[in-house]
Amino acid sequence: MRKLLQSNEGNVSTIILAVATAITIAISILIIYSILGGMDTTTIDSKLPGTPALNATTSLIAGLSTFFTISPIYLVVLVAVAIIGAVMGMMYFRQQ
Repeated sequence: MRKLLQSNEGNVSTIILAVATAITIAISILIIYSILGGMDTTTIDSKLPGTPALNATTSLIAGLSTFFTISPIYLVVLVAVAIIGAVMGMMYFRQQ
């Protein structure tokens, strides 16, 4: 790993960025699901006319559904970038 970090041939920062982004997306998905799952809209709506909290939560979930559909695909691509970058770095050092 030390040779890979000191080499000008491999782009380690891209691999680190891909892994950090994948971790950030995974954590954000877990946080959003735990927050939305813990919301009790009945208490809020009982104090207000209509159902604004339920409508807002439903709208938020509908808006985030696109993100939750695309983010697993994005995570797979980021993991693939990290793996391919690591393998290419190892192949480069084997040739020397």
